[in-house]
Amino acid sequence: MSLLKIVGGVGGVLLFWATFQLPSGSGDVASRQTLSISEEPDRIVLGWSGPVQEPMSERIAAALDRYKADRRRLVLILNSPGGSIEQGRKVVAVIRARDRAIDTLVQKAGVCASMCVPIFLAGTERMADPEAYFMFHQASLNISARENVKRQQFSDSETALFSQAVKSIETQVTDDFFHNDIGIRGVSRVWLARMREKIPGRDIWMSGQQLVDERSGIVDRLIRTPAL
Repeated sequence: MSLLKIVGGVGGVLLFWATFQLPSGSGDVASRQTLSISEEPDRIVLGWSGPVQEPMSERIAAALDRYKADRRRLVLILNSPGGSIEQGRKVVAVIRARDRAIDTLVQKAGVCASMCVPIFLAGTERMADPEAYFMFHQASLNISARENVKRQQFSDSETALFSQAVKSIETQVTDDFFHNDIGIRGVSRVWLARMREKIPGRDIWMSGQQLVDERSGIVDRLIRTPAL
């Protein structure tokens, strides 16, 4: 049955910022991605702006390799609406594979939403402006898969079955995401469990200051930064 084939492919799941849904690999996605590099006397600053989609991991890896012999401190500034779980995990792997300290930072008025959060958490020291913003929500079926479903001809019973399967998979992926991608070094398990209970059907936005006040363990240190 075509329905079962589609349900079987539902495992290709992305995290999305509510108003910013772009398919992986889209040329439009790439045009919205920017990686800046700034060399300072005591540090090298990489600035990523845009969705967590291909080729983010390749671009971050190339930048880190460029400075592998340079012992100045590395800082990765993030400003991202999130995106692909798969691509985000590749970025995290790239950061962890380097045998050196790589700090992460979200600046004032900057956003680190959805899949951006695990990348932020990969930093040796995780810094944020009090007025930086983080967003947490549940995993959702990617937009290309949803469009594929719309093009199929299903009976009412098949549609209901598909919806139940998608909901079940999204719940499982979200549980895995919170446990393995966010529930890492220093993050409060109690806080994480409360957040997991809050997010079904909602986007939860929190400032850097709120995350510290709630002792979430997401942010190691607050620093004042210029606005983006």
